[in-house]
Amino acid sequence: MKRFFPTEDTHLIFQRELAPLSELKHDNVIKVLTAFLDGGLMHALFELLDHSIVDEVEMKGCGLEGPTVKEYSFQILTAVDFIHSHNIMHRDIKPDNLLVSHSGVLKLADFGSSRTSNHVSNHAFNHTSNHAAAPLTRDAGTLCFRAPEMLLMDPDYNKPADVWAVGCTLVFMAVGNYFLRGEITPKQIKMIITKVGPLTAIQEQQYYAQEFGALPVVLPPTDLMEKYGLSDLLLAQLVEMCLQMDPVDRWGCSALLRHPYFTQDHFHERFPKELQKMVDQDLSVALMVDQESFPPITTWENILEHINSPAVEKEDEEKCCCLEHLRELWKDITEALWRTIDKGWGLLR
Repeated sequence: MKRFFPTEDTHLIFQRELAPLSELKHDNVIKVLTAFLDGGLMHALFELLDHSIVDEVEMKGCGLEGPTVKEYSFQILTAVDFIHSHNIMHRDIKPDNLLVSHSGVLKLADFGSSRTSNHVSNHAFNHTSNHAAAPLTRDAGTLCFRAPEMLLMDPDYNKPADVWAVGCTLVFMAVGNYFLRGEITPKQIKMIITKVGPLTAIQEQQYYAQEFGALPVVLPPTDLMEKYGLSDLLLAQLVEMCLQMDPVDRWGCSALLRHPYFTQDHFHERFPKELQKMVDQDLSVALMVDQESFPPITTWENILEHINSPAVEKEDEEKCCCLEHLRELWKDITEALWRTIDKGWGLLR
């Protein structure tokens, strides 16, 4: 369950996050079951997932194993390719927003920063046709995953910014640490220049226009494995295609999925079949709920209609009775559990 603040922006919250998710049906995108207003606040009910990539890295204490990185990378790119094909930019791709099910199915979550794009396909990016549908802000997303064009307030940044964030995420998964972690925008830009490469001519103009100070002249290593701290050359090449300074030069997700990192050992043919089994396994153990019992969330009007419906009061009464029954049941279970524990301690004594 997710509760949204502030209350005066409920309609905007719905349009930005929940409306797109109600249409984006994909195994690697989190499912929203329903949304409703309660006490003036917007609430949304999502499917439950075990943990995030951050949790997994923290539990391990280092980078993830090679096969796991490849499986997760494939699913991340598949999810982003899907939303880009539906003209959606996520704008906050990071390990915290990549959730993993019990079976290992990865899902892209938290579309609170997402926006619509006018561009139809992400097979090739260009500044002339890949412009945003509305003015965008630099402050979207998380600092250490923001692309240079976002940090430099380029008004035309778009889907390639998501690809940059994917590249940073791939390094995080493999190494177990953040590749680019500046404290403020100027430091973040200088860190990118030092570790990735120099700004383009246009980016330099944008940089000096904001009076961030002198540009560093340190050149990053030319060896890609050394540059990104990776032991897999193909993965380092994949990251390099994501972390191109000029967004025009970054590969689209569909092209990245055809990179030798995935195709050399026919992983791209084998893994989708394995993934489908993992999805089916999740469905077989999940608590299946009656989708028809949830109010529709296709439009804002659907939510308002449900609130104003005469049946809502009756439904609320039924829910209260059900909750009271569950409380009594939980009380009985808890008392029985404590009795069992007391009996066990008595036997031990």
